[in-house]
Amino acid sequence: MNNNFFAITIGDIEGIGIELLIKLWKNKKNNNFILFSNKEILNNFFKKNNIKIKLKIVNHYLNKKKIKKIDFNNCLNIFDFSAKNNFENTYYSIIYSHKLTRLNYFKGIITLPLNKEKIIKNLDSKFIGQTEFFQKLDNKKISNMVFIYKKLIVVTLTTHIPLKKVNKILSKNNFIYNKIDNINKSLNRDFKIKKPKIAIAGINPHASENNTIGNDDEKILCPIIKKLKKKKINIIGPISADSLLSVKNMKKIDCFIFNYHDQALIPFKLLSKNKGVNFTSGLDVIRVSPDFGTAYDIIGKNIATTESLINCIKFIKKISNNRNNFVNT
Repeated sequence: MNNNFFAITIGDIEGIGIELLIKLWKNKKNNNFILFSNKEILNNFFKKNNIKIKLKIVNHYLNKKKIKKIDFNNCLNIFDFSAKNNFENTYYSIIYSHKLTRLNYFKGIITLPLNKEKIIKNLDSKFIGQTEFFQKLDNKKISNMVFIYKKLIVVTLTTHIPLKKVNKILSKNNFIYNKIDNINKSLNRDFKIKKPKIAIAGINPHASENNTIGNDDEKILCPIIKKLKKKKINIIGPISADSLLSVKNMKKIDCFIFNYHDQALIPFKLLSKNKGVNFTSGLDVIRVSPDFGTAYDIIGKNIATTESLINCIKFIKKISNNRNNFVNT
């Protein structure tokens, strides 16, 4: 199937995502997507906010003969499903988009930002985040949270967990090894980097300063780095996290690995200025997300741009092409 279409999840309908998606659709340049949402919930949201856009259910178009006949310019096309409220709409949007993308109806999935607290409180108490949920749906033991902006690639080994649990997770048998092996394969396959240069940050400030600030780096990271080098993975570190993303390093390193969420995201967001892409590596499907949150405080102010969404589309195309070429070689 010629799947030159994109699936987009609804995310938190009360967040900035839907506003930016409408802005993107009105531009008509990158509108070959199908939004996954309950039609009634979306219609009610449009009425409440005085948004006048024609919606069209395209469930019955999702076959080889009809999908090319969808009108992407005059209608906002949606895949409709049953949902009782906004929380179910957000949750099932992910499930259905993943299912149909695995069936090769879409080139990839763009997930609009959601509010994890709402999902956890109202629907799924075990929900951690979209990265972890997609890993579960894709039935994969390992995935990585990857952030991309231009040539900068940043990975965080642990995701949405309390800081006090980071070392415990990192110390699990083969955890770090498997995660870095996974990202090395993704750099080969998805990014078309044959012999990627990888650098990893230290856990403690100044990478423990020769064990004067704890021995976590010596105890946890160093043995794994040696093991990875034996497998011919080109990795250096641990390097002090506060100097890892230097101008010099960014010119010669292909991928930067950090140990926990904010250690990676603080410098990345400063550098990317909310124009980056969040990519989940190691999945059969291509799943990306714009690097901004629900941003309730700027809704309706017309100050958010669609650049991150456009970058998501470009990145899906790039990954898809790289994977096709990788398979064929």
